[in-house]
Amino acid sequence: MKGAVAAPAPRRRLGQLLALATIAALWAALTPFAHAQKVDVASELHVAHDLVASSLRAYREGHVDQAFQLSRSAYLDHFEYAEPTLRVLDPDLILDTEFLFANLRNGMRAGVPMSELEATASRIYGNLTRAETVVSGTGALAPTLAAGSSFFILFREGLEVVLLLGSILAYLRSTRNSRLAPGVWYGLAAALAATVLTYVAASSVLRVAPASRELLSGITSVVAVGILFYLSFWMLQQSDRRRHMEYMRARLGQAVQRGSLLAVGGAAFASVYREGFETVLLYQALVGVSGPVMGFLWLGLGAAVVALGLVAFAILRLQRRLPLQIFFRIAVTVTALLAVAFAGNAVRALQGAGWLPITNLLGTLPRLNPSLAALTGFHPTLETVLAQAGLITVYAAGMVAFLLRRASLRRRSAGTAAGDAPTS
Repeated sequence: MKGAVAAPAPRRRLGQLLALATIAALWAALTPFAHAQKVDVASELHVAHDLVASSLRAYREGHVDQAFQLSRSAYLDHFEYAEPTLRVLDPDLILDTEFLFANLRNGMRAGVPMSELEATASRIYGNLTRAETVVSGTGALAPTLAAGSSFFILFREGLEVVLLLGSILAYLRSTRNSRLAPGVWYGLAAALAATVLTYVAASSVLRVAPASRELLSGITSVVAVGILFYLSFWMLQQSDRRRHMEYMRARLGQAVQRGSLLAVGGAAFASVYREGFETVLLYQALVGVSGPVMGFLWLGLGAAVVALGLVAFAILRLQRRLPLQIFFRIAVTVTALLAVAFAGNAVRALQGAGWLPITNLLGTLPRLNPSLAALTGFHPTLETVLAQAGLITVYAAGMVAFLLRRASLRRRSAGTAAGDAPTS
Protein backbone atom coordinates (compact mmCIF):
# COMPACT_ATOMS: atom_id res chain seq x y z
CA MET A 1 0.00 0.00 0.00
CA LYS A 2 1.36 3.43 -0.94
CA GLY A 3 -0.67 5.47 1.58
CA ALA A 4 -3.54 5.53 4.01
CA VAL A 5 -6.79 4.17 2.79
CA ALA A 6 -9.28 6.98 2.08
CA ALA A 7 -12.52 7.06 4.13
CA PRO A 8 -15.53 5.81 2.30
CA ALA A 9 -17.53 8.54 0.53
CA PRO A 10 -20.70 8.07 2.63
CA ARG A 11 -18.74 8.58 5.87
CA ARG A 12 -17.19 11.81 4.54
CA ARG A 13 -20.60 13.10 3.51
CA LEU A 14 -22.04 12.28 6.92
CA GLY A 15 -19.25 14.25 8.61
CA GLN A 16 -19.88 17.23 6.32
CA LEU A 17 -23.60 17.13 7.05
CA LEU A 18 -22.97 17.02 10.81
CA ALA A 19 -20.61 19.98 10.53
CA LEU A 20 -23.17 21.98 8.55
CA ALA A 21 -25.93 21.06 11.01
CA THR A 22 -23.75 22.20 13.93
CA ILE A 23 -23.02 25.54 12.23
CA ALA A 24 -26.72 26.02 11.44
CA ALA A 25 -27.70 25.24 15.03
CA LEU A 26 -25.16 27.70 16.41
CA TRP A 27 -26.34 30.36 13.96
CA ALA A 28 -29.97 29.82 14.95
CA ALA A 29 -29.08 30.00 18.63
CA LEU A 30 -26.95 33.12 18.35
CA THR A 31 -29.09 35.09 15.89
CA PRO A 32 -31.77 36.08 18.48
CA PHE A 33 -29.09 37.46 20.80
CA ALA A 34 -27.49 39.39 17.97
CA HIS A 35 -30.91 40.74 17.01
CA ALA A 36 -31.75 41.57 20.63
CA GLN A 37 -28.66 43.76 20.87
CA LYS A 38 -30.01 45.90 18.02
CA VAL A 39 -33.46 46.27 19.59
CA ASP A 40 -34.28 48.97 22.14
CA VAL A 41 -36.37 46.69 24.33
CA ALA A 42 -37.67 49.49 26.58
CA SER A 43 -38.86 51.49 23.57
CA GLU A 44 -40.59 48.47 22.02
CA LEU A 45 -42.39 47.76 25.28
CA HIS A 46 -43.39 51.41 25.59
CA VAL A 47 -44.86 51.49 22.08
CA ALA A 48 -46.66 48.19 22.74
CA HIS A 49 -48.24 49.78 25.84
CA ASP A 50 -49.43 52.79 23.85
CA LEU A 51 -50.86 50.67 21.05
CA VAL A 52 -52.85 48.59 23.53
CA ALA A 53 -54.20 51.81 25.06
CA SER A 54 -55.11 53.13 21.60
CA SER A 55 -56.85 49.85 20.80
CA LEU A 56 -59.03 50.23 23.91
CA ARG A 57 -59.94 53.75 22.85
CA ALA A 58 -60.84 52.56 19.35
CA TYR A 59 -62.91 49.69 20.75
CA ARG A 60 -64.77 52.05 23.08
CA GLU A 61 -65.62 54.27 20.10
CA GLY A 62 -66.97 51.27 18.15
CA HIS A 63 -64.04 50.78 15.74
CA VAL A 64 -63.62 47.06 16.38
CA ASP A 65 -61.49 46.25 13.31
CA GLN A 66 -59.14 49.13 14.03
CA ALA A 67 -58.92 48.06 17.69
CA PHE A 68 -58.02 44.53 16.63
CA GLN A 69 -55.32 45.73 14.23
CA LEU A 70 -53.80 48.00 16.89
CA SER A 71 -53.68 45.22 19.49
CA ARG A 72 -52.24 42.85 16.88
CA SER A 73 -49.57 45.38 15.97
CA ALA A 74 -48.71 45.87 19.66
CA TYR A 75 -47.81 42.20 19.86
CA LEU A 76 -46.41 41.31 16.43
CA ASP A 77 -44.64 44.56 15.56
CA HIS A 78 -43.24 45.44 18.97
CA PHE A 79 -43.54 42.96 21.82
CA GLU A 80 -42.19 40.12 19.69
CA TYR A 81 -39.00 42.10 19.04
CA ALA A 82 -38.43 42.33 22.79
CA GLU A 83 -39.03 38.61 23.33
CA PRO A 84 -35.50 37.28 22.59
CA THR A 85 -33.99 39.30 25.43
CA LEU A 86 -36.88 38.72 27.82
CA ARG A 87 -37.08 35.00 27.11
CA VAL A 88 -33.62 34.56 28.65
CA LEU A 89 -34.37 36.77 31.67
CA ASP A 90 -37.95 35.73 32.48
CA PRO A 91 -39.48 33.08 30.18
CA ASP A 92 -42.61 32.71 32.33
CA LEU A 93 -43.35 36.40 31.89
CA ILE A 94 -43.14 35.98 28.11
CA LEU A 95 -45.62 33.09 28.09
CA ASP A 96 -48.08 34.91 30.34
CA THR A 97 -47.93 38.08 28.25
CA GLU A 98 -48.39 36.18 24.98
CA PHE A 99 -51.49 34.56 26.47
CA LEU A 100 -52.86 37.95 27.55
CA PHE A 101 -52.28 39.51 24.12
CA ALA A 102 -54.14 36.59 22.55
CA ASN A 103 -57.02 37.05 25.01
CA LEU A 104 -57.19 40.75 24.16
CA ARG A 105 -57.37 40.12 20.41
CA ASN A 106 -59.86 37.26 20.75
CA GLY A 107 -62.01 39.34 23.08
CA MET A 108 -62.18 42.15 20.55
CA ARG A 109 -63.14 39.71 17.82
CA ALA A 110 -65.84 38.20 20.05
CA GLY A 111 -67.21 41.61 21.09
CA VAL A 112 -66.79 41.08 24.84
CA PRO A 113 -67.73 43.90 27.24
CA MET A 114 -65.31 46.78 27.65
CA SER A 115 -64.71 45.92 31.31
CA GLU A 116 -63.24 42.53 30.35
CA LEU A 117 -60.86 44.10 27.85
CA GLU A 118 -59.82 46.71 30.41
CA ALA A 119 -59.00 43.99 32.93
CA THR A 120 -56.90 42.12 30.36
CA ALA A 121 -55.16 45.35 29.29
CA SER A 122 -54.35 46.16 32.93
CA ARG A 123 -52.57 42.82 33.28
CA ILE A 124 -50.70 43.45 30.03
CA TYR A 125 -49.58 46.88 31.30
CA GLY A 126 -48.37 45.29 34.52
CA ASN A 127 -46.38 42.68 32.62
CA LEU A 128 -44.89 45.26 30.28
CA THR A 129 -43.77 47.38 33.23
CA ARG A 130 -42.33 44.32 34.93
CA ALA A 131 -40.53 43.34 31.72
CA GLU A 132 -39.05 46.81 31.34
CA THR A 133 -37.89 46.75 34.94
CA VAL A 134 -36.27 43.35 34.36
CA VAL A 135 -34.33 44.78 31.42
CA SER A 136 -33.44 48.27 32.68
CA GLY A 137 -33.62 47.89 36.47
CA THR A 138 -34.88 50.57 38.85
CA GLY A 139 -31.67 52.59 39.12
CA ALA A 140 -30.73 54.58 42.22
CA LEU A 141 -32.87 57.68 41.67
CA ALA A 142 -36.27 55.95 41.66
CA PRO A 143 -35.87 54.40 45.15
CA THR A 144 -34.64 57.76 46.45
CA LEU A 145 -37.66 59.56 45.01
CA ALA A 146 -40.04 56.95 46.41
CA ALA A 147 -38.58 57.23 49.91
CA GLY A 148 -38.30 61.02 49.73
CA SER A 149 -41.85 61.55 48.47
CA SER A 150 -43.26 59.22 51.11
CA PHE A 151 -41.26 60.95 53.85
CA PHE A 152 -42.30 64.41 52.74
CA ILE A 153 -46.03 63.67 52.43
CA LEU A 154 -46.31 62.15 55.90
CA PHE A 155 -43.93 64.60 57.56
CA ARG A 156 -45.68 67.65 56.12
CA GLU A 157 -49.15 66.47 57.10
CA GLY A 158 -47.88 65.19 60.45
CA LEU A 159 -46.19 68.49 61.21
CA GLU A 160 -49.51 70.25 60.72
CA VAL A 161 -51.00 67.86 63.27
CA VAL A 162 -48.21 68.55 65.77
CA LEU A 163 -48.66 72.31 65.36
CA LEU A 164 -52.42 71.96 65.80
CA LEU A 165 -51.99 69.91 68.96
CA GLY A 166 -49.46 72.40 70.28
CA SER A 167 -51.86 75.26 69.65
CA ILE A 168 -54.77 73.42 71.30
CA LEU A 169 -52.78 72.50 74.40
CA ALA A 170 -51.38 76.03 74.69
CA TYR A 171 -54.91 77.41 74.48
CA LEU A 172 -56.07 75.08 77.24
CA ARG A 173 -53.15 76.13 79.44
CA SER A 174 -53.77 79.81 78.79
CA THR A 175 -57.43 79.47 79.74
CA ARG A 176 -56.59 77.29 82.76
CA ASN A 177 -58.46 74.32 81.35
CA SER A 178 -55.60 71.80 81.37
CA ARG A 179 -57.96 69.28 82.97
CA LEU A 180 -59.51 68.94 79.51
CA ALA A 181 -56.16 68.01 77.91
CA PRO A 182 -56.90 64.23 77.97
CA GLY A 183 -59.76 64.93 75.58
CA VAL A 184 -57.19 66.18 73.05
CA TRP A 185 -55.31 62.87 73.21
CA TYR A 186 -58.55 60.91 72.89
CA GLY A 187 -59.39 62.91 69.77
CA LEU A 188 -55.89 62.34 68.38
CA ALA A 189 -56.12 58.58 68.92
CA ALA A 190 -59.56 58.45 67.31
CA ALA A 191 -58.37 60.50 64.33
CA LEU A 192 -55.34 58.25 63.77
CA ALA A 193 -57.53 55.14 63.96
CA ALA A 194 -60.02 56.70 61.55
CA THR A 195 -57.18 57.57 59.15
CA VAL A 196 -55.94 53.97 59.11
CA LEU A 197 -59.49 52.68 58.56
CA THR A 198 -59.98 55.21 55.76
CA TYR A 199 -56.83 53.99 54.02
CA VAL A 200 -57.90 50.35 54.32
CA ALA A 201 -61.41 51.15 53.11
CA ALA A 202 -60.12 53.21 50.17
CA SER A 203 -57.72 50.43 49.16
CA SER A 204 -60.51 47.86 49.34
CA VAL A 205 -62.91 49.98 47.30
CA LEU A 206 -60.27 50.57 44.63
CA ARG A 207 -59.60 46.83 44.39
CA VAL A 208 -63.24 45.82 43.90
CA ALA A 209 -64.49 48.87 41.97
CA PRO A 210 -65.96 48.00 38.56
CA ALA A 211 -63.85 50.63 36.79
CA SER A 212 -60.44 49.71 35.37
CA ARG A 213 -57.34 50.09 37.50
CA GLU A 214 -55.96 52.74 35.13
CA LEU A 215 -59.14 54.83 35.31
CA LEU A 216 -59.18 54.68 39.12
CA SER A 217 -55.48 55.53 39.22
CA GLY A 218 -56.11 58.50 36.94
CA ILE A 219 -58.97 59.80 39.08
CA THR A 220 -56.93 59.35 42.27
CA SER A 221 -54.01 61.22 40.74
CA VAL A 222 -56.27 64.08 39.62
CA VAL A 223 -57.61 64.43 43.18
CA ALA A 224 -54.03 64.35 44.52
CA VAL A 225 -53.05 67.13 42.12
CA GLY A 226 -55.93 69.24 43.41
CA ILE A 227 -54.91 68.72 47.04
CA LEU A 228 -51.25 69.46 46.37
CA PHE A 229 -52.09 72.53 44.31
CA TYR A 230 -54.21 73.88 47.15
CA LEU A 231 -51.55 73.09 49.75
CA SER A 232 -48.84 74.80 47.71
CA PHE A 233 -50.50 78.19 47.83
CA TRP A 234 -52.05 77.67 51.25
CA MET A 235 -48.58 77.32 52.72
CA LEU A 236 -47.58 80.59 51.08
CA GLN A 237 -50.49 82.42 52.66
CA GLN A 238 -49.54 82.74 56.31
CA SER A 239 -52.63 84.88 56.84
CA ASP A 240 -54.77 81.90 55.80
CA ARG A 241 -52.86 79.75 58.28
CA ARG A 242 -53.63 82.26 61.04
CA ARG A 243 -57.30 82.35 60.03
CA HIS A 244 -57.40 78.56 60.19
CA MET A 245 -55.88 78.62 63.67
CA GLU A 246 -58.34 81.29 64.76
CA TYR A 247 -61.24 79.21 63.45
CA MET A 248 -59.94 76.15 65.25
CA ARG A 249 -59.55 78.10 68.52
CA ALA A 250 -63.11 79.44 68.18
CA ARG A 251 -64.41 75.87 67.88
CA LEU A 252 -62.22 74.82 70.78
CA GLY A 253 -63.51 77.75 72.84
CA GLN A 254 -67.07 76.52 72.38
CA ALA A 255 -65.99 73.04 73.47
CA VAL A 256 -64.21 74.42 76.54
CA GLN A 257 -67.30 76.36 77.54
CA ARG A 258 -69.18 73.09 77.66
CA GLY A 259 -66.44 71.72 79.93
CA SER A 260 -66.68 68.33 78.24
CA LEU A 261 -63.81 66.00 77.39
CA LEU A 262 -65.92 64.66 74.54
CA ALA A 263 -66.42 68.13 73.03
CA VAL A 264 -62.70 68.93 73.23
CA GLY A 265 -61.89 65.51 71.79
CA GLY A 266 -64.32 66.13 68.93
CA ALA A 267 -62.65 69.44 68.07
CA ALA A 268 -59.22 67.78 68.11
CA PHE A 269 -60.53 64.86 66.06
CA ALA A 270 -61.94 67.12 63.34
CA SER A 271 -58.70 69.10 63.04
CA VAL A 272 -56.42 66.04 62.95
CA TYR A 273 -58.59 63.85 60.72
CA ARG A 274 -58.61 66.55 58.04
CA GLU A 275 -54.84 66.10 57.71
CA GLY A 276 -55.22 62.33 57.91
CA PHE A 277 -57.74 62.27 55.07
CA GLU A 278 -55.42 64.30 52.86
CA THR A 279 -52.59 61.89 53.70
CA VAL A 280 -54.70 58.88 52.68
CA LEU A 281 -55.52 60.37 49.28
CA LEU A 282 -51.91 61.33 48.59
CA TYR A 283 -50.58 57.92 49.64
CA GLN A 284 -53.14 56.16 47.44
CA ALA A 285 -51.76 58.07 44.47
CA LEU A 286 -48.14 57.42 45.50
CA VAL A 287 -48.67 53.69 46.12
CA GLY A 288 -50.23 53.36 42.69
CA VAL A 289 -47.00 54.45 40.96
CA SER A 290 -44.34 53.00 43.28
CA GLY A 291 -44.42 49.45 41.90
CA PRO A 292 -40.98 47.78 42.18
CA VAL A 293 -39.72 50.40 44.66
CA MET A 294 -42.63 50.00 47.08
CA GLY A 295 -40.27 48.93 49.87
CA PHE A 296 -38.58 52.32 49.74
CA LEU A 297 -41.97 54.01 50.10
CA TRP A 298 -42.46 52.24 53.44
CA LEU A 299 -38.89 53.12 54.39
CA GLY A 300 -39.68 56.80 53.86
CA LEU A 301 -42.88 56.42 55.86
CA GLY A 302 -40.98 54.87 58.78
CA ALA A 303 -38.38 57.65 58.69
CA ALA A 304 -41.16 60.26 58.73
CA VAL A 305 -42.74 58.63 61.80
CA VAL A 306 -39.40 58.79 63.64
CA ALA A 307 -38.79 62.40 62.60
CA LEU A 308 -42.31 63.42 63.65
CA GLY A 309 -41.78 61.78 67.03
CA LEU A 310 -38.66 63.90 67.60
CA VAL A 311 -40.36 67.08 66.42
CA ALA A 312 -43.43 66.41 68.56
CA PHE A 313 -41.24 65.82 71.61
CA ALA A 314 -39.38 69.08 70.99
CA ILE A 315 -42.52 71.16 70.46
CA LEU A 316 -45.03 69.58 72.85
CA ARG A 317 -42.75 68.42 75.65
CA LEU A 318 -39.75 70.74 75.59
CA GLN A 319 -41.73 73.77 74.35
CA ARG A 320 -39.05 74.49 71.74
CA ARG A 321 -39.53 76.78 68.76
CA LEU A 322 -38.23 75.18 65.59
CA PRO A 323 -37.29 76.94 62.30
CA LEU A 324 -40.56 75.98 60.65
CA GLN A 325 -40.55 78.88 58.20
CA ILE A 326 -37.56 77.34 56.42
CA PHE A 327 -39.31 73.97 56.20
CA PHE A 328 -42.51 75.43 54.79
CA ARG A 329 -40.58 77.37 52.14
CA ILE A 330 -38.98 74.11 51.05
CA ALA A 331 -42.33 72.38 51.35
CA VAL A 332 -43.92 74.72 48.82
CA THR A 333 -41.39 73.70 46.16
CA VAL A 334 -41.59 69.97 46.94
CA THR A 335 -45.39 70.06 46.98
CA ALA A 336 -45.43 71.74 43.58
CA LEU A 337 -43.05 69.12 42.16
CA LEU A 338 -45.23 66.31 43.50
CA ALA A 339 -48.29 67.92 41.92
CA VAL A 340 -46.52 68.09 38.55
CA ALA A 341 -45.51 64.42 38.84
CA PHE A 342 -49.05 63.32 39.71
CA ALA A 343 -50.43 65.40 36.83
CA GLY A 344 -48.29 63.49 34.33
CA ASN A 345 -49.31 60.18 35.89
CA ALA A 346 -53.00 61.15 35.84
CA VAL A 347 -52.90 61.74 32.08
CA ARG A 348 -50.85 58.57 31.53
CA ALA A 349 -53.34 56.47 33.51
CA LEU A 350 -56.30 57.93 31.61
CA GLN A 351 -54.46 57.16 28.37
CA GLY A 352 -53.98 53.58 29.54
CA ALA A 353 -57.70 53.36 30.23
CA GLY A 354 -58.39 54.49 26.68
CA TRP A 355 -60.05 57.76 27.74
CA LEU A 356 -57.41 60.08 26.30
CA PRO A 357 -55.56 59.98 22.97
CA ILE A 358 -51.84 59.19 22.75
CA THR A 359 -49.35 61.13 20.66
CA ASN A 360 -46.08 59.25 21.10
CA LEU A 361 -42.92 61.35 21.34
CA LEU A 362 -40.59 58.40 21.78
CA GLY A 363 -37.32 59.24 20.08
CA THR A 364 -37.95 62.96 20.46
CA LEU A 365 -38.00 62.83 24.25
CA PRO A 366 -35.96 60.46 26.43
CA ARG A 367 -37.56 57.36 27.89
CA LEU A 368 -36.96 56.91 31.62
CA ASN A 369 -37.04 53.51 33.32
CA PRO A 370 -40.60 52.70 34.42
CA SER A 371 -40.09 53.34 38.14
CA LEU A 372 -38.46 56.72 37.58
CA ALA A 373 -41.04 57.68 34.95
CA ALA A 374 -43.89 56.84 37.35
CA LEU A 375 -42.39 58.81 40.24
CA THR A 376 -41.67 61.89 38.11
CA GLY A 377 -44.73 61.60 35.89
CA PHE A 378 -42.48 62.13 32.85
CA HIS A 379 -43.73 60.00 29.96
CA PRO A 380 -42.79 60.66 26.31
CA THR A 381 -46.26 61.51 25.04
CA LEU A 382 -47.49 64.92 23.93
CA GLU A 383 -50.49 64.84 26.29
CA THR A 384 -48.52 64.12 29.48
CA VAL A 385 -45.91 66.74 28.61
CA LEU A 386 -48.58 69.37 27.92
CA ALA A 387 -50.32 68.60 31.23
CA GLN A 388 -47.11 69.00 33.20
CA ALA A 389 -46.03 72.09 31.26
CA GLY A 390 -49.46 73.63 31.79
CA LEU A 391 -49.36 73.04 35.53
CA ILE A 392 -45.83 74.47 35.75
CA THR A 393 -47.06 77.55 33.89
CA VAL A 394 -49.96 77.96 36.31
CA TYR A 395 -47.59 77.62 39.26
CA ALA A 396 -45.23 80.21 37.78
CA ALA A 397 -48.08 82.65 37.13
CA GLY A 398 -49.48 82.07 40.62
CA MET A 399 -46.08 82.64 42.22
CA VAL A 400 -45.59 85.89 40.29
CA ALA A 401 -49.07 87.07 41.31
CA PHE A 402 -48.37 86.17 44.93
CA LEU A 403 -45.04 88.05 44.99
CA LEU A 404 -46.58 91.11 43.34
CA ARG A 405 -49.46 91.08 45.83
CA ARG A 406 -47.10 90.75 48.78
CA ALA A 407 -44.95 93.62 47.47
CA SER A 408 -48.06 95.75 47.07
CA LEU A 409 -49.17 95.01 50.64
CA ARG A 410 -45.73 95.91 51.96
CA ARG A 411 -45.80 99.24 50.10
CA ARG A 412 -49.22 100.00 51.55
CA SER A 413 -48.02 99.11 55.04
CA ALA A 414 -44.96 101.30 54.60
CA GLY A 415 -47.11 104.16 53.32
CA THR A 416 -49.54 103.80 56.23
CA ALA A 417 -46.68 103.77 58.74
CA ALA A 418 -45.19 106.88 57.14
CA GLY A 419 -48.56 108.63 57.23
CA ASP A 420 -49.06 107.82 60.91
CA ALA A 421 -45.58 109.06 61.87
CA PRO A 422 -45.69 112.30 63.93
CA THR A 423 -44.53 115.44 62.15
CA SER A 424 -42.16 117.89 63.82
